[in-house]
Amino acid sequence: MTHLFAAEWARLFSRRVTLVTLILVGTALAFLTFGYTLTGSSPTPAEQARAAERAVSLGQLWDQRTDHCGKVQSGLEQAGPNEDLPRNCDYGPRPTRDSLLDYGFSFQRQWPSLFYGAALLLTLAGFVLGASFVGVEWSSGGMAGLLLWAPRRSRVLGAKLLAAMAGVGTITAVYLTLWTAAFIAIAAAGDAAGFTAGEFGSLALTALRVILLAMAGAALGFSIASIGRHTSAALGVGISYLLLWELGSTLVFTVVQTPRDYAEPYRLSTYAHSWLRMGLDKVTQNVEGGTLRPRFEPSWGASGAVIALAALAVAAVAFLAMNRRDAR
Repeated sequence: MTHLFAAEWARLFSRRVTLVTLILVGTALAFLTFGYTLTGSSPTPAEQARAAERAVSLGQLWDQRTDHCGKVQSGLEQAGPNEDLPRNCDYGPRPTRDSLLDYGFSFQRQWPSLFYGAALLLTLAGFVLGASFVGVEWSSGGMAGLLLWAPRRSRVLGAKLLAAMAGVGTITAVYLTLWTAAFIAIAAAGDAAGFTAGEFGSLALTALRVILLAMAGAALGFSIASIGRHTSAALGVGISYLLLWELGSTLVFTVVQTPRDYAEPYRLSTYAHSWLRMGLDKVTQNVEGGTLRPRFEPSWGASGAVIALAALAVAAVAFLAMNRRDAR
């Protein structure tokens, strides 16, 4: 198994598709880095004075909303029609002068959004790499030739799957490390010196979640392509899912304006979003006639379990199909 894995690992990184994907992803991340760092700036004394004035008025409004929300949830007051209240009255931190200043780009304040964007890009890249890695073997007849050398089908497919996931995980880890180092090294991200140990820990944990999500994407792409025995099968399923279900159902429930998005619990994007943010986002609650109706938001642990189960289920179907069909 070790020799088979090593051979598949070498095959993965020798393919032109892998090299092209690495170049495209690296170029995209480089452009993002360059674009964000151009927006760095320092506030003037006049801007600091205006921010202080705004902080006073917004702080008073924050106090009023927090007090009203607490009374509504304790039953002392009634919520107005179509009034949105956050769970546990979480309106975020109280506005301060510093939070209202426009410093332009700040890595310390904006790294979560950067990592979420990188997660989307790297997960899609992982899906494509996983799909093309096994899809080309099926369509070219290479899988049949490989099974002559190693006739145990499950071991062959398992080694390929592990190589694809490990390769994508390694690529993601390297890119995130280099990308973060680039932001910290340049002047626009010089505020990294203000990072606390807890913030660095959060950054590392988020990077780990991005890596695991990209590996899950590679497993899904690999498994679908193996079932369809062609790269285009996985790409077709992936594009159709994104357009028809993820985007289509979102548009439908937005246009119809239902009390809640009933398709939300059945979208993988819901769980990916919660997994990356560790379920710490506030949940708005629709208030109709004084009744609170919270939107669906799973915990980060449940989200990770759902994503893992989805990848395992599709992989199980791929292994079952591998053992039941002729490798031709």
